[in-house]
Amino acid sequence: MELEKAGVATVTLISLSFCSLAQIVARGQGFLSLPIAPLPHPVGDADPERVREKGTNVASEVIRLLLTEREALEEEFSHKRFSLPEHVVSRR
Repeated sequence: MELEKAGVATVTLISLSFCSLAQIVARGQGFLSLPIAPLPHPVGDADPERVREKGTNVASEVIRLLLTEREALEEEFSHKRFSLPEHVVSRR
């Protein structure tokens, strides 16, 4: 987030299961539009081929985010909501 605040384009690669948490943390730090490229969970797969496949599948999104103007990213990610993971149980 510090690089983004300094004007350096970044993309956060994170497991889909933790995207909503990343948004909460970023917003708590005053960064309302952190560019996030979700990866299928789990990220730390033991099979190098599966890790490579996950990286290949997200590469075009990373490039898009890095080449998109800051204002457009702010508009996109300030309104974007990632759903909670399926395994999260409601405490109602």
